[in-house]
Amino acid sequence: MGQLLTRRQLLGAGVAAGTGLALPGFAPSLLRALAAPPVCGSLSDIEHVVILIQENRSFDHYFGTHRGVRGFADPAVRIQGNGLPVFDQSDGGRDLFGPPAGFLTPFHVDSSTSTGECTNDITHDWRPQHESWNGGAMDSFLTTHMAADAVNGPMTMGYYTRADLAYYYALADAFTLCDGYHCSVIGPTDPNRLYSMTATIDPSGANGGPWLQTLVSNRAQYFGSLTWTTYPEQLQSKGVSWKVYSGPDGNYGDGVLPYFKNYYGPSANPVLAANAFAPTFPGQFEADCAAGTLPQVSWVLAPLIQTEHPPAPTVWGEWVTAQVLNALTANSRVWAKSVLFVTWDENGGFFDHVTPPTPPAGTTGEFITVDPLPSASPRDAEGIAGPIGLGFRVPLLACSPFTRGGYVCSNVFDHTSLLLFLERRFGAEVPNISDWRRQTVGDLTAALNMASVDATVPGLAQPSLADPRVWTSDCPTSASSDEIDSGAPTVAPYPVPQPNTTPAQEPGRSPRPSGLSCHRG
Repeated sequence: MGQLLTRRQLLGAGVAAGTGLALPGFAPSLLRALAAPPVCGSLSDIEHVVILIQENRSFDHYFGTHRGVRGFADPAVRIQGNGLPVFDQSDGGRDLFGPPAGFLTPFHVDSSTSTGECTNDITHDWRPQHESWNGGAMDSFLTTHMAADAVNGPMTMGYYTRADLAYYYALADAFTLCDGYHCSVIGPTDPNRLYSMTATIDPSGANGGPWLQTLVSNRAQYFGSLTWTTYPEQLQSKGVSWKVYSGPDGNYGDGVLPYFKNYYGPSANPVLAANAFAPTFPGQFEADCAAGTLPQVSWVLAPLIQTEHPPAPTVWGEWVTAQVLNALTANSRVWAKSVLFVTWDENGGFFDHVTPPTPPAGTTGEFITVDPLPSASPRDAEGIAGPIGLGFRVPLLACSPFTRGGYVCSNVFDHTSLLLFLERRFGAEVPNISDWRRQTVGDLTAALNMASVDATVPGLAQPSLADPRVWTSDCPTSASSDEIDSGAPTVAPYPVPQPNTTPAQEPGRSPRPSGLSCHRG
């Protein structure tokens, strides 16, 4: 993986494709990308922004072993009062793990085993997420999850490697990986996805919020209940084209626009509703890419079983990501002016060692100001009014001719950075965002490499729905949103390896992107 095709090889591949031949071992999406000599680019060259937000994986959980990132070899790791780094998480005096006795370090989850590719969901609601954060000490992941998740609790410390996530690691080797990107909320899916579409959860309760929990079986009863401004409305008002492409259950499982009055119910705006709910994935998305009619801004909602939300198979998430990239690169003219952002909505309860930036107490827009705190489960929110975020780190991959090169960007971002990127490119202002957050996070332009726009492509093995890791294990292969989001154990717990071993990070450094500059610093 990570092998580069020369321009001659790529042109040869194009000829082969035109004659019905193929090069074995190379993903079609990456073979079809446009071959062009390096040139300096500008933000205005980007005409299509595609956003795919998957489910419930922290940065350390997926990329803690990747070379050149702030991962398991971080020299600036926080040291606890006991003198141990936060990589050593206490089991609360039970002395179940070690050495040192009573502490568990991150452990490899081997996806080739029957319980490694798909693992049980662990809690990631507002209260346990704040308890894990513990005022920024980052020392309570294990105790929180052992209390909430019983035998599945230690899974908070599990991580994958390149061997387990071959496609994602190869994308990181080829494009830009952000290791300073955070989810927006120290909480679960719905609040984070609301931030990704609106930059708020309405902490004052003025417009139907605040929204602290993820609704599952009862979510439909709240459709049409929220009244604050969404970002697609801002795009619409500026004449910027947009669509939300949804899998068969995407809007029911991961879409948050149905919660808004302007999209759902008798007073819904028909144009907003049509753009939000009618476009299909993969059908219309692939058709629009092929026809060159892709809107300026696209959100893709994957089918739930392909979102990577435990216990869904991780490789099926890689497969759906490749499906999106395939569609973009199938039309070289579309690919040449596109950027695909792939990220995860929140950490899913999985450990990450980096303390997220948080605001001073009482910062406007960053703390819940209603009393009592609303919650789908009263205990989850009881007594914790904030901070809202930033949440824990999650990965972000920026895939584009404008990010080609295997870069690592360490600037601080969160989900509102996606909106700030759109604001900077298309001029539609991000609504609702707090002053603190606008000053704290970047707009993702630093993840670009405009000094050398390069649409040559790496050779990547295509992920497969038929991957034997799925079919020789307890992985679910179809599921409703209730089953995926229920939190009920569905597979055998992954056995925690003992004794503890220190996680190894790949050696070497990764280059830094130039951002909007045409000169490499």
